[in-house]
This record gives sequence, C-alpha cells and structure tokens, in this order.
Amino acid sequence: MKKRKLPEMMKSALLTIFLVVVTGCTNVTGDAPRTISSLSDERLRTDHLFATADTFFSEAGYACNTDAEAGQFRCSRELRDLYIHQTTAEVNIYPVDEEDKTHRMIATRWDEGLIPGELISNTYANDDVEAFCVFLASEKLGRCSDYKG
Repeated sequence: MKKRKLPEMMKSALLTIFLVVVTGCTNVTGDAPRTISSLSDERLRTDHLFATADTFFSEAGYACNTDAEAGQFRCSRELRDLYIHQTTAEVNIYPVDEEDKTHRMIATRWDEGLIPGELISNTYANDDVEAFCVFLASEKLGRCSDYKG
C-alpha cells in the first residue's frame, strides 16, 4: 500500500487550526475609569468604602477581596463560562489621594478562549459599576465622576 502525502496547502491549514486551538486568545477591554469622592465635608474613609463595595458587589454575584496593606479592593464575576471561551468582569477600587480621600474605580472585561478578538466587542460598560455609583449617591456616601486624566 502506497502512502499518500497531504498537499502543502492542507498541511498549512491544519497547522493553523492546531495553533488556534492550542493558543487561544486573550482580550481585555475596560469601562471608563471613575473617581469616587465624598459628597460633603466628611471624607469618605477607605475602609468604609471598601466594606460598602464588598456588600454591594457580593450581592451582585461577585467574589470580592480587600488587600488592606496595598489599599486595594478587587471583585470578579464570571459572565460566560463556555468550554471554548470564558468572560470575566473585574472591578478594582483603590485610594488616589489621602488628603481629600478620593478613590479610583476601574472596571474591565477579560475574554479568554478560542473566539478571536475581531469577533468580540471592544467597548464595555459595566452596569453593576453604574448601579454602585447610584447606590453611593442615594445613601449620601459619595459620588462618581468620570476620571479626567
């Protein structure tokens, strides 16, 4: 029996498919960064903001943790968990200015898997971040504004 060789074009196609399956894609996009500041003369303490954020985002389905030494609060939540592709939302809050007690909030979306970046939207707006800003204002704890930097 005679062995048949694959045509060169077929070898290239199979190699490309193999590399895509093995390597996958990682894409990160972010929501507009926000500054959280106090509504009144009373300064918004970092520990109080982190505790409030922990309660709010945990109830929204996020897994949260606070690194007090680093002064950072981080939450993440799986948005999509398919065999070939995972999407995770992440929210980070950290102090910016110790004097006036402002904080920065950054929300990102991580896409990892086999869906190419060209097929994933490069715009992202986290509705939970917007809801958190509304909550802070309604409780008269603070206000969010777009970061201008």
